Amino acid sequence: MTWRSYALVALVVLQTISCSLAQHVISSQEIIEQLESNEPVYYDNIRILGDLDLGSLPDGRVSSKLAITNSSLGNATFSGVTFAEDAIFWGSSFGNASFEKACFLGLADFANASIANCSFSSASFAQTAYFAGTVFKDDVSFEDARFAEDVFFSGAIFAADADFNYSDFASYSYFTGAQFFGDALFSDVDFSGALDFSAAKLARQANFFQSRFSSASFSNSVFSGPVQFGMAAFSGLSSFDRAVFADEANFNLARFSQAAYFSEAEFHGLALFGLARFEDIASLLSDRFDDDINFKGSSITTMLLDKAQFAKSSRIILNDTDFSRFKAHWNEIEEHVVWDPGAYLALINNYHGLGWSADEDDCYYQYRSRSQAGKDWGWSRIIDILAWLSCGYGVRPSYAVFWSMATILAFGLLFWRGDGIRRSAKPLHEPAEEGSLPEHATIRNALFFSTMVFLSQGPIDFLPVGKYRYYVILEGILGWLLLALFLVTLGKVMIR
Repeated sequence: MTWRSYALVALVVLQTISCSLAQHVISSQEIIEQLESNEPVYYDNIRILGDLDLGSLPDGRVSSKLAITNSSLGNATFSGVTFAEDAIFWGSSFGNASFEKACFLGLADFANASIANCSFSSASFAQTAYFAGTVFKDDVSFEDARFAEDVFFSGAIFAADADFNYSDFASYSYFTGAQFFGDALFSDVDFSGALDFSAAKLARQANFFQSRFSSASFSNSVFSGPVQFGMAAFSGLSSFDRAVFADEANFNLARFSQAAYFSEAEFHGLALFGLARFEDIASLLSDRFDDDINFKGSSITTMLLDKAQFAKSSRIILNDTDFSRFKAHWNEIEEHVVWDPGAYLALINNYHGLGWSADEDDCYYQYRSRSQAGKDWGWSRIIDILAWLSCGYGVRPSYAVFWSMATILAFGLLFWRGDGIRRSAKPLHEPAEEGSLPEHATIRNALFFSTMVFLSQGPIDFLPVGKYRYYVILEGILGWLLLALFLVTLGKVMIR
């Protein structure tokens, strides 16, 4: 537990002690009579004797202001009650409480309260609602609740399941530092105003399926259980930077209309973004992935994945992914991108558009290499192998240089060891006779001769003899081919 958790628990204990030491005991009936007389109710540090049931009020309406602070209440039934004025229960302790279909027309203040099993399902809050620091000891339901103005759940503790399904937040909603020890259910919720869920801690399932967000911040939040944002719609900025996803994070079919920030987030389980739509920049800079990240079928405008860390077994799935700009250097992701011809070609075009020539070449090289490995033996594969060996599929000029040097050396040794060339005693344009070739060539002469033949023409003071004349022709052909490959490959690299 964090220092904030200890502080809140200590606060609850102090509230309980203070309530137990309350000097005044007020019966629930006395409060009801005051409300029936439309008298405002102000109590602090009292203990209410008996269950407080406001459903018996005329028309189920509390017309005057109700303020019971730092007090101890037993079971409370406010179902269907309309609070025309402020309802303030700051720091109070409830037993079981029901606020189903209650209507708060004024301020609703439950800050730092402690409530056992309670329900606010279908309740409506016309003014600001305060639940900051509130401790919900058991299951709590805000299902189908309506918050017309700002609502504060900052630092609230949900000890069991919290159900906010189908609720509506029309203005700012603050869950900063809230702690959910049970399931956090926010399915099909409208967050029309800004949502601040930063630094929240969710111990179990977090379900935001098909919810709609204006702008949302989940920065520094810790999701210890599975997370569901499937089919969620983010119409404004969304931030998950430095968030921790300890289990599966599901964003399948989610839509991000504006920038989405996941920078420095940690994904310890599967990261699922299948069929998601990123219509603006999506930043995953310096993220950590311990498992697969799946973008299958997604649409990406700009994705920043630089400096991300991947576990050895992590896979990046880009099958059928449509992306315009995917900024991740190839040497950082090459061991993790799942083989798919369409995905590799899209990455090659992407690197070309970014002007990352080295990444384009490396990705293309890997693409051709894997394509070759999947072919059956035949002329196509043989040509691919030759293209690989000679010039690295047209992107490795150094390969042509290596084979050129190897060819010159091999033929030079061949001419030297086989005594295949002799120094000419007469100029080359005169007929060469066998007797005019008295001198044997040295290794140095042989290498010089081989180099000149490779570059197109042998030196005039050396001539091949016997079968080595045909080797000269062969080396000349190889030299022409390798030089052509080198110039074409170098030209392709240099021109870019």
